[in-house]
Amino acid sequence: MRTIPAIFIILLLSLFYATPEADAQILNIERSRVERDTADFLTGKAGLNFSMFNRNAGRNNPNNFLQLTFNGDLAYISKKHTYLLLNYYNYLLVNYDSRELRNTVASNGYSHFRVNLFSRRKMSYELFTQYQTDLARGLERRILTGGGLRWLLYRTDNTSWFAGTGLMHEHESWKDPEQEGVTRVADLLKSTNYISLRSKLSEHVETNNIAYFQTGYDDDISRFRNRISGDLGLTVRLVGRVSMRTNFNFTYEDRPIVPVTKFIYAITNGLQVDF
Repeated sequence: MRTIPAIFIILLLSLFYATPEADAQILNIERSRVERDTADFLTGKAGLNFSMFNRNAGRNNPNNFLQLTFNGDLAYISKKHTYLLLNYYNYLLVNYDSRELRNTVASNGYSHFRVNLFSRRKMSYELFTQYQTDLARGLERRILTGGGLRWLLYRTDNTSWFAGTGLMHEHESWKDPEQEGVTRVADLLKSTNYISLRSKLSEHVETNNIAYFQTGYDDDISRFRNRISGDLGLTVRLVGRVSMRTNFNFTYEDRPIVPVTKFIYAITNGLQVDF
């Protein structure tokens, strides 16, 4: 009986894990936190997914697709503090050929770094920074820098509730979809708030949810710009370390910088392998 090469197994598991995140608009930071009694350890997970396919758009005019998705999370838990590095990137090309790559339809991703100081206390402190882009919607870049407080509201062996509040500076650069070549830039000081729930519903079913409310006053329009977003996740363990994961992800902005869809959402289903 032939032995399956180890590299093939690694690639196969990576493809199982690398289910694209919803829209990369909202981060579920709770999903990447690790709750253990031990300290001074490093943990992480990563996935890479590559696909190439075509669809018929006429006898001699097929639509060609090329997609690359990467995600990787890293966490270090010390005796007092927790450090998180979260990364996601998705790149999609339509109608490419060997001579020229053209018609980029979707390119989005983020890199998020967060420090939770005195993370084992009931009240702890957080510092974070993030870079994000979503060219499909016209978001050239969003840069966040801020900090705040985090409270443990309730905890049992199977359930934990947390809440957080703080301030952040948000820089955004958007392409105006109604005026070609025009870019809108905004720099706002915002209040950022969240509440999260992590619960083990049964031996095989877990849920991990987070909701954000962010608001800031914009002098250019003399009004507040408000954003509500959330990530609701359900994980069902199938066999061994293999689980099925379902996510509902949404973002609503009442006054976006440029005229884009105010409410966006995504529902994703996929398999993941835990190591």
